[in-house]
Order: sequence, then structure tokens, then C-alpha cells
Amino acid sequence: MVAPTPNSPSPRTVVTLILPGPDCRRSPTRYRYRVRFRNPFMHQPGCVMTWDVLGGRDSYQIAAERTTDERLEWHCTCPDAVYRSARQPHHRCKHVQGLLAWLHQRETKPLAATSSHNG
Repeated sequence: MVAPTPNSPSPRTVVTLILPGPDCRRSPTRYRYRVRFRNPFMHQPGCVMTWDVLGGRDSYQIAAERTTDERLEWHCTCPDAVYRSARQPHHRCKHVQGLLAWLHQRETKPLAATSSHNG
């Protein structure tokens, strides 16, 4: 599980990712992620960070929530996340999967290689 660290994206960070699109063919589509909120007390229970997601049919919001047992739970407002999470509690939509992949990649690369993502 990827946990935001002190080197986490700043509130000005905008990231563009290519994900499967909303059409039937799932054509590659650009999705823009922008940090909306970043909690300065990231290791305490509660909301850690929120992102706005633009692209596809609608805009969505992703939230990372720290639980009392220090796990991170990810929430997205897209229909896939809302409807499937009721039946599959550990389901992650493509928006969350893409963000987690980017955060993981960012953690494993040297900071200089990722500085171009900061606004």
C-alpha cells in the first residue's frame, strides 16, 4: 500500500495519466489529477489527501483516508467505485489504480526525476 510521505505531492501538483477511457473500446484517454487538499498531519486518522480527477465523462474526487489502525483507505466518487464497492469492499476503480501506480513510481524514482510533475 502506498502511503503519502513528507515528499508527497504539494497542493499545486497536477498529474496527467493515460488510462482506459469511458467509451466501449476503452480507448486511451488523458486524465488530469490535481491535489485539492493535503493534510499537514498525514499520519493521524482522518482525511490525508484529496484529488480532483478530470477527464472521461465527468469529474470525480479521490480521497485517501487514514484509519485508526494506520491503514489507508481509498475512495473515489466515480460510478464504478460507488457501485462495485458495495459488493466488493476491496475493489479499486481505474482512477485510484492509476493514482496509486503513479505514487508508487514516484516513491521508487529519485526526487530529481519526478520534479517536473510539481506545479
